[in-house]
Amino acid sequence: MGRYPLVVLPVDDENLENRLAAAVDKKIDMIELRIDQFSSFEKEYVIEKAQLVKNYDLGLIATIRSKEEGGSDIPDKKRLELFEAVAGLSDILDIELSSESINRKVIEIAKDEGKLALVSYHDFERTPSEEEIQAVIDRSVSIGADIVKYAFKVNTTEDISRIMCVTAKNRDKKIVAIGMGELGKITRVAGFFFGSILTYTYIGRSFAPGQIEAGKLIEELEFYGIRS
Repeated sequence: MGRYPLVVLPVDDENLENRLAAAVDKKIDMIELRIDQFSSFEKEYVIEKAQLVKNYDLGLIATIRSKEEGGSDIPDKKRLELFEAVAGLSDILDIELSSESINRKVIEIAKDEGKLALVSYHDFERTPSEEEIQAVIDRSVSIGADIVKYAFKVNTTEDISRIMCVTAKNRDKKIVAIGMGELGKITRVAGFFFGSILTYTYIGRSFAPGQIEAGKLIEELEFYGIRS
């Protein structure tokens, strides 16, 4: 985890082995297993898929996104059970700031396993004010986040400035800053100059609006000297 920026590929369980091979080929650093998008939530099935990622020697972020923030309708009790099951195979556990009934417990699971806890926050409609973004960071840190991720819908160029400015002010922390949508694409490359440590990409099908395809993203990062 010492070399930033890291490029992350979100995947579900469909054609997983082929996609992992493609990720290695494209020099992707980490896989985000979107467990909430799996065809089965059986514990053994999920563990098997996580083990497959580790067989390819890729970093692993385990995400079981809540329905409210773009995931599936999985009861919190089941989400906790799955986080516990894959924690040992993961490098990072991603839990939403808004999942108040379980987020502290997921952070505890991560820390007990010696892993990192990423606390995430998504707004698919707008970019909040600077004060609101700062409050998201402060609340996330206060509950034990090792990494704070926020993703906001970018509607104007001022939104981009706001996201990047707040990120720069908090660069002493591990921040993942994302502007969603076509206009927000620049944040997925330029974010690193302001202190963002991860960027999410896709091969084939995108999981989020404004993601840049893996080959093109890595080419851009190399072009700007962010990655060699």
